[in-house]
Amino acid sequence: MAQDDTLKPVPVRKRTAARLGAIQVNYEVGMTEKSLTDAMAQFLSHYAADIASEMQVKKIDEGHFTELSALMADKKSDIDSLIAERLDDGWSLERLARHELSALRAAVCELKYMPHIPAKAVISEYASLTDAYQGDVKFVNAITDRIARVLRVQEMS
Repeated sequence: MAQDDTLKPVPVRKRTAARLGAIQVNYEVGMTEKSLTDAMAQFLSHYAADIASEMQVKKIDEGHFTELSALMADKKSDIDSLIAERLDDGWSLERLARHELSALRAAVCELKYMPHIPAKAVISEYASLTDAYQGDVKFVNAITDRIARVLRVQEMS
């Protein structure tokens, strides 16, 4: 099937671009010795505009990016505990692909610390972002759903 070059990408929300940035910054901080502050500043000055352009938004939601990135770093051990508790036997955080772990951390962070964002929207967004990274969408979706059912019992019932 030939690709139709006249099709335009669907505009993506500013928050999705912020989520993508937070995943990238979390990944970078985890793989390097760079500080969170430096990684966030570098992302905002060098990459945020490109991501916004690719996603056809004027600008990423910098407030959400900053809050999410900072919470992911500040609450990392709590977030990691929630993820580890929901992994199947024989699995550990160390076995997870780094980009999938970063997506899971961001999703759990939103589920736990940002109750104003609907759980189903969080699950859907991070499944899509995992797909963009060519990660295991079913795996991330399943773990995020398990955690949402614990953190957002009424909302998920």
